[in-house]
Amino acid sequence: MMADITLSFSVALLMGLTFGAGPCNITCLPFLGPVFLGQNRNNMQTSWKTIIPFSLGRLTGYTLLGTIAGAFGLAATKWIEEGIASQILGIATTLVGIYLVFGAYSNKKSCASHHSAKIKDEQPIYFNKTPSHKNETQSTLYLSISLFAMGTGMALNPCIPLVTILTIAATMATPVGGAKLGIAFGLGAVVIPSLFFAFAISYFSQQIKEHLNQWGKKIEQLSGFMLIFLGIFTGLGWIQV
Repeated sequence: MMADITLSFSVALLMGLTFGAGPCNITCLPFLGPVFLGQNRNNMQTSWKTIIPFSLGRLTGYTLLGTIAGAFGLAATKWIEEGIASQILGIATTLVGIYLVFGAYSNKKSCASHHSAKIKDEQPIYFNKTPSHKNETQSTLYLSISLFAMGTGMALNPCIPLVTILTIAATMATPVGGAKLGIAFGLGAVVIPSLFFAFAISYFSQQIKEHLNQWGKKIEQLSGFMLIFLGIFTGLGWIQV
């Protein structure tokens, strides 16, 4: 039984940092890697548009698990892990994959019609300006929500360090205390992976796309299909996170 909540918060933060520095990157790579490869304009400057919603989803998931463990005990978190967690992660991953495939197809189609659009310079620009901005906003919102759900689903599949945190939260028998531990672990767990993906993975994916520029659309589509299959297999329970 933990006597000092502040110490528990510090220990949870440290455990999250330790987990985030190693196993977390390996776990996240199959899910986030194709997202970086599959987006046409994803680089170190724009990578945060992918990382922030995903990380916020993970932080939300960890906080939710800590709260539930503190309020209802480990049995409730076990029910989430063995029930809805894989489905949330699977559906969200599939939706991101569909976005990448559809985006690659749309870009390919728009590139094919770009030359003919130049002939009618004034009218297409005048009429297409607002709708294209609106469609881009809707697409960004769709991707952000899907990435948030993906991060939440991943967090709801507890790792061994998180199980320790949830056990402590359950012994505290208070949802507020459990939420604090979940937030602490989540903050620690998302920091290092966020930096790793923002700089290393975004850089390497950008280099791959530049060197294989002629295969750009194929890479985007392949990345999307990889996520679709990964999402389906995860939702069916064939892949465990």
